[in-house]
Amino acid sequence: MHTNRGITLIELCLAVVIMAVLASIAYPSYVQFVLRSHRVEATEALLALASRQELYFSEQRRYSDSLADLGLNESLTPSGRYQLSVQVLAEGMGFLLQADAQGLQSQDTACAAFSVNHLGQRNTVVSYPEQCWR
Repeated sequence: MHTNRGITLIELCLAVVIMAVLASIAYPSYVQFVLRSHRVEATEALLALASRQELYFSEQRRYSDSLADLGLNESLTPSGRYQLSVQVLAEGMGFLLQADAQGLQSQDTACAAFSVNHLGQRNTVVSYPEQCWR
């Protein structure tokens, strides 16, 4: 008796199809995980800016509308995933800091924009900001 060793073309094609199905299921989940992991950059940048605003307020008795006054040379986060902006409210007695997703991070439509104000209120474009800020 002679036994054949190895795999057939049908077995190989079946294995490739199974791998393709698994990859098509796993890849979108992976992309969403990566986008969610980058949200930390926006929240950290906004909280650091809020701290700098409070320090500026303690020295100048008003909030600044300039990122340069707060020690930032550019309005992008270090990775370039978020664009930072500052707005002064109520004649310098309040502020609104915002981080808007840029580039590939803008695919994170659930949490594309973060904001924090002088009262420490954290907001996003979704109805439940705590989902984005964790």
